[in-house]
Amino acid sequence: MKLRNINRGLVLGGVLALGVVCYTVYDNNQFKTSKPEIEQTMRDYIADLTSANVGSSDKLKSQLTDFVNKHYTDYTTSDNEYASSKSGLLDEINQAEVAVQGGDITSAEYDIKEMSINKSGADGAKVTMIYNVCYDVSKGDPTFLTTNGINTMTSGNYTNSDNYEPSKSSYKAIFSYEYAEFYLLRTSDGWKIATSSDYGYGEDYNFDDNNSDSVADESKAESEIVPDSSAENTDSKGADSVE
Repeated sequence: MKLRNINRGLVLGGVLALGVVCYTVYDNNQFKTSKPEIEQTMRDYIADLTSANVGSSDKLKSQLTDFVNKHYTDYTTSDNEYASSKSGLLDEINQAEVAVQGGDITSAEYDIKEMSINKSGADGAKVTMIYNVCYDVSKGDPTFLTTNGINTMTSGNYTNSDNYEPSKSSYKAIFSYEYAEFYLLRTSDGWKIATSSDYGYGEDYNFDDNNSDSVADESKAESEIVPDSSAENTDSKGADSVE
């Protein structure tokens, strides 16, 4: 009788273990099929983030608000205390003095250099990216949105030119994001960003109006150009890798 009970327990345990293995394999395979959608979600995110920062300051707050509402989902729990959530970004945008800044971003380029996509939880994904953005600025030091919230350009710290006047001089602002991290959730509307963060960025300013180099790369083939907030992007996947 005892042997029969033991055998029954072993059988049930084996069935349970087999079920867990089968579900894990199925879940991983399902996630693999989602990778192209997640990749496109992140490409659209960077394109729209760059575009949302372009335009006159009186429209910037509404553009940034629309961007956050489109790409982020409500999320309150995060292991990363430095990550930005939908509610946090909206609060920053509402409090920022974007409507009274001393200059506008007139056009922009971005270059997604690397992208890594990994499963995180039952319906989540972790994406890490390396990308560059180059903004053309009409004058002054505009505020702009990043994955970590609102920042302000500091062009005056990067030139010793006697001819530089913040209220008049135009320039290119180049930002290099070497490690940006995103946590995504699968929702009824597709994959949305729960939290986003970066660990600082390289910052450089070019005051030579004749310099038309792309976003810190000799080749322009992988760049996306955003001439204004309504521009059409040409997608190129050559420089981006998905693991």
